[in-house]
Amino acid sequence: MRYYGAKTKLIPFIEQIVKTTGINGTSSFVDLFAGTTSVGRHFKKLGYTVYSNDILEFSYALSKTYIELNKQPEFKKLKKYLNIIKNDNQLIFDYLNNLNDLTEGFIFESYSPNGGRKYFTDKNALKIDTLRLLFHQWRASNYSNELEYYYLITSLLRAVNLISNVSGTYGAYLKTWDKRALNPLKLEQVDIISSTTKNKAFKKDANELIKEIRPDLLYLDPPYNSRQYASNYFILELIAEGWFEIPPKIYGKTGMREYEHQKSKYSSKINALNALEELILNASKSKYILLSYNNEGIIPHISLINALERVGEVETFTENHKRYKSVNQTIKDPQLTLELDLGVPHTSRGFRTNLFILYTSQSKQKGFSLQPQTLNYFKRVA
Repeated sequence: MRYYGAKTKLIPFIEQIVKTTGINGTSSFVDLFAGTTSVGRHFKKLGYTVYSNDILEFSYALSKTYIELNKQPEFKKLKKYLNIIKNDNQLIFDYLNNLNDLTEGFIFESYSPNGGRKYFTDKNALKIDTLRLLFHQWRASNYSNELEYYYLITSLLRAVNLISNVSGTYGAYLKTWDKRALNPLKLEQVDIISSTTKNKAFKKDANELIKEIRPDLLYLDPPYNSRQYASNYFILELIAEGWFEIPPKIYGKTGMREYEHQKSKYSSKINALNALEELILNASKSKYILLSYNNEGIIPHISLINALERVGEVETFTENHKRYKSVNQTIKDPQLTLELDLGVPHTSRGFRTNLFILYTSQSKQKGFSLQPQTLNYFKRVA
């Protein structure tokens, strides 16, 4: 899924660091800012008991499917309703992909050429409206249970991601059609990671949820700049939430929805540091803490170190890799990122604190560079 800040390419590095803790098996791995759940999915595969949390509904849908669901859903009631005799989920998807009686709805009226915008072709917008209404009706009529419902939502989100006329995020649509956006929307079954542990999805404020849990491994990947995920992925959020109870209020050229209630404190220069310090203090009973961050972030590097040193000392691991693909990335300007994991031996208080920081360079044509205070810190810990 196109999503900035995703840690997919860094998972081997994260796993390598986690292995140094000696915690494995069915120990709890808590991802408080789950996003697309790529990190949580990996540690679910490794056998950990994964708790996956995010304040956004589309991320919660992904967590319900990829993390909480441990086997393919059966859809017993839905198959009976659709007169599907064979025990084959693909028949449900064949039915959905071959629907001809399409219903005009909010997406067609607001985000297709019919509505004056070009996020989706008219045909794909009609298909999204039709499918989303069906999923809502099936859940309301109890033809699908909660996990089956979110499984279908996840399939739709994955399909929408492939045919959206955007460059990466949904803050704006492209003026001309991306060739991918001209493909027909097609639902596919979602691969589920088999697990015997009781994995759980949450949709809560991270600073509140941490008060309720005691993780073995706590992974923190908070937003690091002033761009709000709720606005950059508002289309996916709209589709995940639906528009059937209260019609969304949208505005502007792009049709942005109101998202004031979903703004993250971590994307505010005024509130980010205080929010992180509060979170770290309430997480001090975790056995290990891994924090991912970025050197372009709104919290200064030294402030991150100071926040973690309140609950433990810091040890560093590093790795370079290419950053999230951007329009100005070239061979001469690779915009590398430096990954750091900072951790400490066990203390007399019985816990160990690890800091995992993601630094993205503002590289120029002459090469890779980091903030001065970061370079000083490397010299100190070397």
